[in-house]
Amino acid sequence: MNEKLNYRKDRTGLYFSIFAVLLLILFLILSIYLVKLKTDVTPSAKGPSIGSIISLENSYIFASPVRASVGGELIRITVFVLDQEGNGIFDRQVELGNQDSGLDIKGLQSLTDETGKAIFDVASSVGGVYFLETSVDGELLPQRVKITFD
Repeated sequence: MNEKLNYRKDRTGLYFSIFAVLLLILFLILSIYLVKLKTDVTPSAKGPSIGSIISLENSYIFASPVRASVGGELIRITVFVLDQEGNGIFDRQVELGNQDSGLDIKGLQSLTDETGKAIFDVASSVGGVYFLETSVDGELLPQRVKITFD
């Protein structure tokens, strides 16, 4: 009789252990899901219909590379249009230009995407230093970018 009782105790302990392990696995899966949900870095943007107001101070422009050769090499200009909270603003018209001549500016994506990004390629047939200005929906960003063609 004692052997039968010990067998049941061993089996009960085994079932409890299996249940505890399954509960732990479920807890880990749920924890990983919640952490991923909280730290998801997928960018999002607000469309013009939501009423987002462009923050000219938060929006920015940069060039890569900042120096290129005359007659074929391109400089990529990227503009991010952001609101006061730093969120990208979707579907805004971006214009890139300067007062100097000799630049060939090609708008690859002049309307901002879901991250608020617009992209341009710039080439030059004349060497020199150029300062590019950006306007968004007709408003001039305070920041300019300096590029050089040799």
